[in-house]
Amino acid sequence: MTHVARYAIERRLRDGDALFFKNDPCEFMGVVVAGHVYKILYGPEGQELIVDSIEPGESVGETALLDRGRHSFTAIAYGPATVLVLARRHFAALVAEPAMIERAYAVLCTRLRRAVDSLETMCLHRLESRLARHLLNHMPDAPAASPDRFVVTLPPTQSILAAMINASRPKLNAQLQCWHRTGLISRRRNTLRINDIDLFRCKAQLGRGSACLPANVDSA
Repeated sequence: MTHVARYAIERRLRDGDALFFKNDPCEFMGVVVAGHVYKILYGPEGQELIVDSIEPGESVGETALLDRGRHSFTAIAYGPATVLVLARRHFAALVAEPAMIERAYAVLCTRLRRAVDSLETMCLHRLESRLARHLLNHMPDAPAASPDRFVVTLPPTQSILAAMINASRPKLNAQLQCWHRTGLISRRRNTLRINDIDLFRCKAQLGRGSACLPANVDSA
């Protein structure tokens, strides 16, 4: 990180600004120091699929260290964001360090596993299960006795959440309303509390013994 701090250029992004676009050459890597950057794929009719969220302290476009190909997604800031951008001409010192290369491979392996999990969820699960899995994956690691153990902070808008689980906003809202009516969840602004974690895990269809009653809304 000392090398990155020394040679990187700070880029301040406004909400909706692109750090790079899909198919751009991989000429730099970035480290998000403030805000959030989403990896997005766009459909032929303008549909958005958010495939990952890059948090402060995480890297984006790190494949440039290992490959001279092109980016496989578009990186967009949601809200103001600050990114340290390191150009390819400063890569030599990084790739010469075995520890840095090992770390880069570890990051890529983690994101590959995350992408496979996401592919499984998107292709093989209905909306209710996709949404439940997404929320469980974003639940903070709180101690068992914590009162906020089963609380999830939602994205700023339902449109963003819908893009994260490949659903339309109306169907997403209908599913949340269904859970709220049955008491499975309670919600206050962008904070969602899971009131029955065992049933919620059942809705997510995690494990062999997790079959649930059919959902009450159109979950396609």
